[in-house]
Amino acid sequence: MRGLSALLQVLLLCLASTALSQESELSLENLLEQAEADPAAAHQLGLRYHAGQGVLQNYTTAAAWFEKAASQGFAPAQNMLARYLFEGFGGDADRARALTLFRKAAQSGTPQFLFDLAKVLETDPETAPRAAELYQQASDAGMIDAQVSLGVLYQEGIGVKKDLAIARRLYEPAAEAGHARAQNNLGLLYVRGEGVAQDYERAAALFQAAAEQRLARAMTNLGVLYENGFGVPVDEERAAELYRMGGNQRAVSEGQNAAGPRIAYDARLQPPDLTEEGLETLKKAAAAGDPVALFQMGWLQTGANDTISGDMRAAARLFRAAAERGHPTAMRNLAVLYLDGLGVPQDYVLGHMWLLLAEKGGDPGSVALRVEIAEVMTSGQINEAQRRAADKPKD
Repeated sequence: MRGLSALLQVLLLCLASTALSQESELSLENLLEQAEADPAAAHQLGLRYHAGQGVLQNYTTAAAWFEKAASQGFAPAQNMLARYLFEGFGGDADRARALTLFRKAAQSGTPQFLFDLAKVLETDPETAPRAAELYQQASDAGMIDAQVSLGVLYQEGIGVKKDLAIARRLYEPAAEAGHARAQNNLGLLYVRGEGVAQDYERAAALFQAAAEQRLARAMTNLGVLYENGFGVPVDEERAAELYRMGGNQRAVSEGQNAAGPRIAYDARLQPPDLTEEGLETLKKAAAAGDPVALFQMGWLQTGANDTISGDMRAAARLFRAAAERGHPTAMRNLAVLYLDGLGVPQDYVLGHMWLLLAEKGGDPGSVALRVEIAEVMTSGQINEAQRRAADKPKD
């Protein structure tokens, strides 16, 4: 169930942004005026709070607006609320009600809603055949993800009779279109000679294409080919590199830090003056509480320059002081220290909280990092981070 939960969470994190890009004409004030009576506006307002667009991201508030729109039969809100309830975002999980809402939303025939319902149903042998039907409907409507998921059911014999030839036919156009999961799965069929003639060279090309899209399983599979010389020349160094890359990608997906420090410098600022006189001036400004000076001293304490020996505990203190004074890049860097456990105890909740505040403060690099880390956090952790961000005193 964790695999399903993780997949739905990734979808939840990504798809609302797409919806927002398509329906963002109305201002926040206009949405607030219309949301009480218009379910589409209420849903749109929920998406704003879900994505943190123009507001501090808050799933509890988003859930309330999705609930309002869903109660009026608005299918997109029913589907989003179902995802929230399935994961426990913005409140307690209620998977029974989530399934009811998934079913209601799917009645609209929207391919994404059919797909989301199928992802839930395929985990139960009794409902897996219905999942296959839903994937087929979504696939017929042109949804590649559904086509690939249907291929997996045929490959594994889940809800349908196992048929590797059908699985191959489903994977091939998706792989040709650049779908990483289809490329990897089709590559495995060629490696094993299942449903196709065994072809290691073809498998290697497919794994390579998927690996270039950072699919960890494909990196590992390609590493096996290089280690054994199947379809590619024997290259143990390349194999080891791929194993490391695949392992790092898995580590990120399992909540482990594999990327190392991700400290950023504020691009709006000139580099600090590293002369003896310049450093003395910078230290005095930091001691006086200047947020820019605090930030720059924190950045230097991370070992960013050989002039000052790195001290992550000192960096954390300085970044925190700058962050408390409203410096967004300091907030982001403090978040990184919490996420990586550098100079402070590792704490994803505090890290996520500071990323939310940095994003609200206008730091451009915080969004991608927040989305990345949210994928490996529990719904309870995200809810708590959002609560703390909302409760943070405003200057």
